[in-house]
Amino acid sequence: MDAPRRWMLRHRDRALTLRLAGALCGATAGALFAWRIGGGPVPIVIGTYAGAITPTVLHERADAARLRDAERACVTLVEWICALVAAGRPIENALASLAARRTGSDLLDKALAQVRRDYTLGVPLHVAISHEADVRGIKGLAALAARLDRARELGRGAAPLLEDLRADLRATERARALRAASSVEGKLTLVMTLCYLPALALLVIVPLFLTLLNGLFG
Repeated sequence: MDAPRRWMLRHRDRALTLRLAGALCGATAGALFAWRIGGGPVPIVIGTYAGAITPTVLHERADAARLRDAERACVTLVEWICALVAAGRPIENALASLAARRTGSDLLDKALAQVRRDYTLGVPLHVAISHEADVRGIKGLAALAARLDRARELGRGAAPLLEDLRADLRATERARALRAASSVEGKLTLVMTLCYLPALALLVIVPLFLTLLNGLFG
């Protein structure tokens, strides 16, 4: 069985185990609620459903966060590769050196370590990178593999194509940062509304309403 299939099976088994454990905990909590307060089987059903989906949602969010960290780390990785290639290091030697360093993303570090092992065993560099990009879903690595494959097909140095990739990744990261910044204002407005609106209602609106009632019926 190949490595991607083994990884997918482990991932699926782990997700199924978490869902079953969550469903069991939710059913237990629902049964205790129904026993102490009442409600029949409804709390048990709701607790089971909530317990089953909560681990999946949390796991998906954690995976998405790790993938975002890997994509951001790819920008730094390509920066380092461009610097080493510009200094005269071969792309293979540069990537092998960087694979021994930490990039700030555990997902990308594992991918680079596997790329280094595959390349040592004789797998072409662009094939090893593309394979890990497909297995782990890192678009930055896939773009790097495509640039290296393109350079091999053209029979030219990889430096110009890597510089183009660096510019593309910078533009993508800049657009992502702008999207994140544009959503901050709405989130702050929501937080301030939720925090200050109850206080405004208690300190201003409720006394004003009581004063009007006293004026009308007092």
